[in-house]
Amino acid sequence: MVKFELINRLLKRKSKVIPKPPEVYAVGTGTYVGEMLVYCKKDLDNYYFLSIPKNINRTIPIEKFDFAIEHKIAEFANKLPKPVYKICYKQYEYNEKNMISGKNKTK
Repeated sequence: MVKFELINRLLKRKSKVIPKPPEVYAVGTGTYVGEMLVYCKKDLDNYYFLSIPKNINRTIPIEKFDFAIEHKIAEFANKLPKPVYKICYKQYEYNEKNMISGKNKTK
């Protein structure tokens, strides 16, 4: 029984966090401290978020996001209710369409 629990802990520690809609991540330190990142989509190399309260889009390379989660720079905060997530996603799309992103690349 003890071996099983030890192996289970090791597996959980090595598993990557893969964001999904409607998840939100809180940034606790660094350049984006105080921002809540609402996951919107991903491509081959990046995750795309809507940053709350600034309402700007953020593009974060997957390896940077993994580093932030591993080192507790960003942490899972909560899942949004569907109606709230839909509004956030519409804001993300509006920003994309109108090129509202500020300094959104984090490389």
